[in-house]
Amino acid sequence: MATIDMLMPKMGESIAEATIVRWTKNVGDKVKKDEIVLEISTDKVDSEVPAPAAGVITEILYKPDDVVEVGKVIARISDSAAAAPAPAPAQSPAPATTAPKTAPAPVAAAGAASAAPASVSHGGNGHAPARAGNTPVPRTDGRRFYSPVVRAMAAEAGVALEEIENLPGSGKDGRISRRDLEAYLTNRTAAPVARVIEVGAPAQLAQPAHAPAGTGPAPAARSAFGEKKTLEQLGLAGKPVEVVKMSTVRKAIVKAMRNTIDTAAHVNQVHEVDISRIVKFRESIKNRFKKEYGFNLTYTSFFIWAACRALERYPMVNSVINGDEIIIKKFVNFGFAVALDSGDLIVPNIKNCQNLNLVGIATAVDDLGNRAKAGKLNPDDTSGGTFTLTNVGSFGPIFGMPLINQPESAIMGAGKIVKRPVMVTEDSWGFRDMVYLSLAFDHRLVDGALAGRFMTAVEEELLNFDTASTGLERRLG
Repeated sequence: MATIDMLMPKMGESIAEATIVRWTKNVGDKVKKDEIVLEISTDKVDSEVPAPAAGVITEILYKPDDVVEVGKVIARISDSAAAAPAPAPAQSPAPATTAPKTAPAPVAAAGAASAAPASVSHGGNGHAPARAGNTPVPRTDGRRFYSPVVRAMAAEAGVALEEIENLPGSGKDGRISRRDLEAYLTNRTAAPVARVIEVGAPAQLAQPAHAPAGTGPAPAARSAFGEKKTLEQLGLAGKPVEVVKMSTVRKAIVKAMRNTIDTAAHVNQVHEVDISRIVKFRESIKNRFKKEYGFNLTYTSFFIWAACRALERYPMVNSVINGDEIIIKKFVNFGFAVALDSGDLIVPNIKNCQNLNLVGIATAVDDLGNRAKAGKLNPDDTSGGTFTLTNVGSFGPIFGMPLINQPESAIMGAGKIVKRPVMVTEDSWGFRDMVYLSLAFDHRLVDGALAGRFMTAVEEELLNFDTASTGLERRLG
């Protein structure tokens, strides 16, 4: 009888851990090779994990909501149908990554903590308070879970539970991630960490015995997502509100948007474009296109097609800053924003989009859009983008000012298509289908003149769109 280890899969180059959402199988269940065993979530995508082999699940080592490092054993499968299942299924399993018997106990952590001065200074004498406590970081302290990688890092650095138990975390339910602990260790001081106040907790914390009289309640706790206050502090106690935890995707959006504001020098341009030719062409073939290909031909596909042509002419807009260098990308992985039913947003990208014709782009948009809404994207689908489009017009606005999707250097926004009277010639008016296209660009790399030339190229591609070159009219009859 052989036992196969089931590992937490690698979900992309930049993803080091994933959260277990739920197990679809239990200990003792028979599984077929490639049958779905569990669902996981990362800050980019949700995914299903198949069984690596057929057999019987003998161990499940993590429970739902546990954050597990990539490559760790999460379950074991016996290739013998007669194998006896191990006790303790997914309710409260112990991680497989607990320290081996030969690993030394974290005595160094205790020693480091106890080596600090026992007295605590509260005046201005220049002495920092000591970090008290020598409890090794456990799997859980009853309030939140500590992943194996965090526990190992804490033991190696001599960090006790008392030192980080109140450290705000950026992971699911406030858990400390490897990046959180790395940041803490980099800026580590002797000062204790303030306690996090959970929403719904009492408005005031009990004052420590050593606090001077009249100093008032402790300040609200800080986290990677800004200040978190109680309902009482917000003036909402007793009022009809609903407190909803952020999804993994929403947390990623929060971090990404804050990062892009802190990183890029955002500048915007707005161009008005006549797309009457495209509107007329699409209206003439849309029903036959749907019948032939099985999906709708959207305006998003035309905008992507035109922007790809313009990026080939002005590749600097498709570039990225790397220190004091500029990396000019000679390929276009074109991202487009997809609004999910949950209210979240995700940006898959079409790889090597510059090589696709209009039908190829439309097919990719339909495929990636549907898989995004169904939660079926692969990690590669959302990584490696070079330029992004957000079609805000599909929700009603005439134009929008989007934020750059880091580490890209520009993002284009397409507004609502509106039929308006415009000057067709010097002395005549006519109704035309008009759209506002905006470009948000990083002024560190893209100057206003380049942005203007790029957007003018997009406008020319749309205005002079050659319907015959698509072959659709001929193909669809």
